[in-house]
Formats: sequence, C-alpha cells, structure tokens
Amino acid sequence: MLTKNTIKQIASLRQQKFRKELGLFVVEGRKMVEELLHSQFETVGLYATEAFLADYPSFANAEIASEVQMQQMSGQDTPPGILAVVRIPEQGDIKTSSRFVLALDGIANPGNMGTLIRTAEWFGISDVVCSNDCVELWNPKTVQATMGSLFRVKVWKTDLSVFLQKAKDEGKAVYGALLNGEDLFQMPSKPKGVIVIGSESHGIHPEVMPCITHPVTIPRVGGSATESLNAAVAGGIIIAEMTR
Repeated sequence: MLTKNTIKQIASLRQQKFRKELGLFVVEGRKMVEELLHSQFETVGLYATEAFLADYPSFANAEIASEVQMQQMSGQDTPPGILAVVRIPEQGDIKTSSRFVLALDGIANPGNMGTLIRTAEWFGISDVVCSNDCVELWNPKTVQATMGSLFRVKVWKTDLSVFLQKAKDEGKAVYGALLNGEDLFQMPSKPKGVIVIGSESHGIHPEVMPCITHPVTIPRVGGSATESLNAAVAGGIIIAEMTR
C-alpha cells in the first residue's frame, strides 16, 4: 500500500534538487513506461490506477494507486494513470560509436533537448554529448520529449570544448550550426564527425568556436525577416542532411 511518505517523495522528484539528492527521476505514460521496462535502466517503483490496469492488464505487476494518489504524484495536469520511478544511471567514460555524434551546446529548453535526442535516434545517431550548462537530462519535460529515445541513446554531460578539441585533434570534422557557414545543401562531402547545435538564444559559445572545423548554415529562402530557427528544428534539418 502506498504510504504518504512514498507519495511525498515521488512528488518531490518534480524538483531537480531532489532528483539529484535521491538519484531518481520519474517516467509517465504507457508508451514511455513500456520503453523503460525494455531498457537497461533500473525501475525502482511502478504505480498504476485500477482504471489504467483495466485497459492494460499487462502492467499487473504495478502497485495500485488511487486516482487522488496518482494526481499527487504526477507532474502532469491530466495523469496518464501509470508512473515509474527510475534510478539515474551513473555516467561512464565517453565512448562514441556512431558515424556522427550530436553535441549540444547550452540547450536550455527541455522540449528542445528531448526533441534533439529523439531526432538523433531517428537518423541513426546513438551518441549525444552535452555541455555542462545544458538543461538537466532528467527534467520531466526533457524525459517526455524524448518519447523513449532517452533509454536507447547514450547521453553524456561534459566540458564540451575539451571534448570537441580532442575530436578535432583526432582529425574528425566538427560541424557547427552558424549563420555565416557553408551552405549545408551544397557541401560536396560530409566526413564523419561531430555536429554541434548551439543554444536557442546565444548560439555556439565563444570557447567552443575554435573547435569548429566546418561551419555550416541552413540557407534562408527569399527575404524572410526571421533571424534564426528554433534549435530543435535547425538540428533536425542539419542531422537529416548530414546523415542522408
């Protein structure tokens, strides 16, 4: 039976402070929980309402929570009826294996962060390296926006300039999304390497710029007055073209 302390602890995981302190994060929704249960992530608690279990009996091993309890634990306005508490895995050494690596520099919006991870997986990129000032990976909005890709794509946080300088020293191409780079669609060749997407408001950080070997830009069509593209949209266009 769910105790008040358990409910309170799960509710506290909406805040980064307690996620960090407890080493736990929350996953909500049938599809997300299914993806979780097929991954190597450690599930430490699984809770569902009777109404949800009536529709999805395959989750019968979940502990039953009342509608009120689920509302208290959930971070969503309309709880989906199933919620899992997950152990945050320890970050290991960065070991990339895909032809292209996606590097995120200062991405602050959790929706953009999650969408970029999801997009990377769609195009066969299994490695994502984030700067230390990117939004927290375990933020509920980030988790939700990945739509399960979080459980399959390897994601690291590190000093991005150090990581990129090492890649450059190893002879890898480091592509940077910039307004004054080479036309993405006219590039004659695209050697394997790292694709860097900068923050929504500031772009690529000055300390990262010296690491960029291939500045690229998405050409603007006509006389549009739009100054820039959303980070996730720009990232999706660049990833699609680079992996084509």
